[in-house]
Amino acid sequence: MVSFKTRFTYAMLSLSLSQEERTPLAMEKWYPVSKTLAEKAAWEFAEKHGIDVVTIHPSTCLGPLLQPSLNASSAVLLNLLQGSNDTQEYHWLGCVHVQDVVNAHIRLFETPGAKGRYLWTNGIYQFKEFAETVAKLYPEYPVHRFTKETQPGLVACKDAAKRLIDLGIVFTPIEKAFRTLSTA
Repeated sequence: MVSFKTRFTYAMLSLSLSQEERTPLAMEKWYPVSKTLAEKAAWEFAEKHGIDVVTIHPSTCLGPLLQPSLNASSAVLLNLLQGSNDTQEYHWLGCVHVQDVVNAHIRLFETPGAKGRYLWTNGIYQFKEFAETVAKLYPEYPVHRFTKETQPGLVACKDAAKRLIDLGIVFTPIEKAFRTLSTA
């Protein structure tokens, strides 16, 4: 039997979508829905064909861009710098430097016992906290100051990526991710 090792990256938004969760609002959010369905198909295919699959679920990725235009993650930061008051209520769980996602892929590919799904974020916290950090780093921009929870009921978690941290992967400070994005 041939042994395959496959690693996929999926947006954190693809973490769950049950039949009950397929509400009109969820169906308007085609990006996370497509990610969810693609991951489910990958797991089903892997099981059917005996393929070892590991998925990485990065949160909002910041850092240098390969393409000439902004991606969705960088657009979140740009919109915030332009004064947007969008709370990212259905999209935000934290952020991570894109190089950390690359390092996670390599580490998981090289780790024989790696199995399942890996969440990769610098923590789960309110978008309000992210906006406060951005406002401190870029005081010259009109960053909106949120006064209420931006993700009602979201419980903060500093070690959401514990499985990857336990493998020795270290987060790039998010301030550095901002700098690498702004110099790219």
